[in-house]
Amino acid sequence: MKLTIAKTSIAALCLTIALVAFPASATTHELVGSSESHSIEQFDSNGNWTKTFASTGPWTMIGIAASPVTGDVFAATNTSIILRYTKGGAAFGSHGSYWSTFRLPSSASGNPAEGLLFDSSGDLYVATYYGEVAVTGLTVEIFKYSAKELSKMSPVPTGSPIITPLGRGDQMAWDASGNICLASFIAPTVQCFNPSTGALAFDYTSEIQNAGIQPGGITFGPGNTLIVSSIFLDQVWEEATAHVGPMSLLATGTVQPADVGWLAVDSSGMLYLPSYYDPAGRYEGSNPCTFYACMDYDTNSDVVYKIEPSTGTVTNFITSHIWGPYQMIFVP
Repeated sequence: MKLTIAKTSIAALCLTIALVAFPASATTHELVGSSESHSIEQFDSNGNWTKTFASTGPWTMIGIAASPVTGDVFAATNTSIILRYTKGGAAFGSHGSYWSTFRLPSSASGNPAEGLLFDSSGDLYVATYYGEVAVTGLTVEIFKYSAKELSKMSPVPTGSPIITPLGRGDQMAWDASGNICLASFIAPTVQCFNPSTGALAFDYTSEIQNAGIQPGGITFGPGNTLIVSSIFLDQVWEEATAHVGPMSLLATGTVQPADVGWLAVDSSGMLYLPSYYDPAGRYEGSNPCTFYACMDYDTNSDVVYKIEPSTGTVTNFITSHIWGPYQMIFVP
């Protein structure tokens, strides 16, 4: 799949979920969650594969994040279990496993973890996935784990979770006002919450739904303008004016079907977008089976695209060793 992108005036994208703001001079690498191969793959600054960072064992994974304090890497497994790795993917403890694990609290009622987001102090925010309480019996909540708690083998959330009315909990990002924002492709919207009080700070529902967007990935550009990926429509949209709109189409794919993933931004403002080619066809087809519980015989790698926002230039950034990518993050 290749992207065509509308040329815009945006100069540099400044904030994204799970992106640690390393100094521009620092050597960085990328980690990409490869859900089908049950692994996290590592790439150099040019998008070349360097190694498998770590296995995720029996678990698939969606959201990933790296602590700005310790460098430890965390992965949400689409279950209540969260995996934790050292910054080198090395073994934890005396048993030699790649990961240590901890679970969301019992109050989450088995709702799986999905989005992960760190603040600058090393506190981790975890969003659960399923909402629509009348349908699923579950609520999208955002739990906070302090940096101190994360040093323990079985960390406990701090305070009460943020309770949201969202239909799904996808990617999270900080806006320029320090609110924690969360996308939902069900009952499509993006909503932002005060992380201290849990109060709703801003609701993008009208802007999102007027444009027919199904938001999965989010970030914010200069002037606090919202940028979202429309996960099932293979699109990226940008807000013209912060909190006012309208949403304008920034990028669209030329090959279907494909789902696009969550957004990442580097220190120079480049935008990165994973693409997962035909996930339904690869798993359903003439022999339907449970997602992730059957063999996908398409061995071609999926792609992470790099978008230069001021010129509209789009290039293939990663084209190997990823199958079913949802999120890419930068690590030193």
